[in-house]
Amino acid sequence: MKTIINTARGAAADTLALVNRDMPNPDAGQVLVRIHASGVNPSDTKVRIGAQGPMPAKEVIPHNDGAGVIESVGSGISERRIGERVWLYNVNRTPDGQGQGNIGTAAEYVAVDADLAAPLPHGVSFEEGACLGVPAMTAHRAVFSGGDVTGQTLLITGGAGSVGLMAVQMAAAAGARVITTVSSAEKAKIAQDAGAETIINYRTENLLERLLAEVGENAIDRLVDVDFAAHAAMTPRILKRGGTIATYASGSDMTPAIPFVPLMFNNTVLEMVFVYGMPKAAKKRAIEDINHYLRSGAIRPEIAARFPLAEATRAHEAIEAGGLTGNVVLQL
Repeated sequence: MKTIINTARGAAADTLALVNRDMPNPDAGQVLVRIHASGVNPSDTKVRIGAQGPMPAKEVIPHNDGAGVIESVGSGISERRIGERVWLYNVNRTPDGQGQGNIGTAAEYVAVDADLAAPLPHGVSFEEGACLGVPAMTAHRAVFSGGDVTGQTLLITGGAGSVGLMAVQMAAAAGARVITTVSSAEKAKIAQDAGAETIINYRTENLLERLLAEVGENAIDRLVDVDFAAHAAMTPRILKRGGTIATYASGSDMTPAIPFVPLMFNNTVLEMVFVYGMPKAAKKRAIEDINHYLRSGAIRPEIAARFPLAEATRAHEAIEAGGLTGNVVLQL
């Protein structure tokens, strides 16, 4: 089978290669999936550069997300699953689920634990299915980890990003008032179509001043945050007492200072969201809800770029260059 391998830490052009390898066989409890699309996430590029330390093996097949069709099953798995369309998540993982493993979705076939292959609803393309794992499950955890958000006011930063867009769509579908931030008019239109009620361009407006004008002091129930460091200082003024910060990234500063005393006095809940380490029960609920929203049409990923498998290097470089609005997928 054709597959992409990562052979070292470093630039995509120096470390990714298209090769032929033997097709895997599913072990007990596994399914063999013919991959039709492989999702490429920013986390995949960061791992390749070295964000999680040295290579776990001489060769690594990258990417955690994907979609395809089950072609065979290992012992203990019903043969009724053969022919099922599925979306894959958290595929390329260590046994504890916390770090990068050796086998990902950037290949024509992959054998995965059966619970990592979720049914792909009718009418959802393989390319869209390949965008669900990291973005949609992160968004679900960040929005719903505290329970129902009906009637709440949520601030979702980066509402046109891959995670942010999913969060906006889910929160709006669940009956929340959604305020979001974007960096351009194009992204504002995407966020509006996704269900955001108030959209703030943080490049042209003062975010805190606009928030206070829109909802007043301490009026937001939950902050779903793509950059914790950038927004931590203002959270004591915008969050309700007992409100929650659910953050999944802090790109502007990975060791941020926080206003500890104001946050403590406000009884603020700080939740770090790391999709790979989500509890099994949270993953199960996320899959159920994501598929429900897909069937109802409430959520749909935005795909910014598609590349053939052989151009995985270009896909990684496109993500690292920035400026994309939506997800990147490899088509097989």
